[in-house]
Amino acid sequence: MNRTFPTFLCLSVFAWGIICPLTAADSLSEEEVEGILGQLAVIEDEHNGNRVSLRTSAVRAFETAAASDKAAYEFYLQCHKELKFDAKDASFSDFRAWRERNEERIKSKSNLSALRLQLQYLVLTMKAAEGVDRETLVPELESFVANIVSHSKDLERSGMTTLEESVKTSIFAEAYKLNKSLEVSNWCFEPGNFGDVYAKTIFPFMRSEHPESLADAWDRRISLSKDFVMITQEENQFELDKFQTERLPELNWQKASDLYQNYSSKQGAQSMLTLLRGNPSHTSLKNWLDQFRELLATSSSATPEAPPANTAPSVNNEGPLSFE
Repeated sequence: MNRTFPTFLCLSVFAWGIICPLTAADSLSEEEVEGILGQLAVIEDEHNGNRVSLRTSAVRAFETAAASDKAAYEFYLQCHKELKFDAKDASFSDFRAWRERNEERIKSKSNLSALRLQLQYLVLTMKAAEGVDRETLVPELESFVANIVSHSKDLERSGMTTLEESVKTSIFAEAYKLNKSLEVSNWCFEPGNFGDVYAKTIFPFMRSEHPESLADAWDRRISLSKDFVMITQEENQFELDKFQTERLPELNWQKASDLYQNYSSKQGAQSMLTLLRGNPSHTSLKNWLDQFRELLATSSSATPEAPPANTAPSVNNEGPLSFE
């Protein structure tokens, strides 16, 4: 006997379900909805508490591992073993063979320096994810960037390559399952890209909270770029000259434009005029002229506010502005 349910009956039942929703007896009451919402809140609190607890334990582990080369080396091996061998049920002898093959590379000064800096930046990133006040975090960020520059000779190209990778995908973040909980706005996740560290976090903070210190922040950023090139290219006169004639004026132009738009149009305009006159053969000169004209056109309809008295960063005394 064919027991297949007739198609027209299936369609009729489906249609009846659409036309006639569940009866009131099958619906949740207001009290039941509120009870479920309460349970969801408890589950969410437990989840958030576990996540915060995990990050707290990770911070402690990372800070300990970043304290010395030996600690960083052992911590890296531990994380690598757990992720690449234990998770795949590989034998300890397999791990030992891998360690022996890679020990020289892992123990190199450049690699250990990069690992320690990566761990330090992970701690800063977790602080940012926890909502630590930027007033506290920004000075720590600037110190961190200065630390990278001071270690740039030890880092070499291989170490800098490691630091140009996102800390969210580092072996440490992966081992502690942090990649999905490190969502931070206005943040650079690649510690070796210190230009973006300034552009995404430090400069926006200065513009909104301490515009009178914006010029000083730019000076520190430019000085770090200069030091980095001097250290890493000390025997490459071509690169040193290229930085002096191309990159340095470009950085100073970015500073002047930022000041024009976010602190003092007079100070920014004076600096831009000085740069235009002092770099007549710069490859960006035409772009600079166009940008300057656009800024002037934009501000011509509204007079920018003057900076607070006695708080403007000092500029060279070159007399009144001239647009000749």
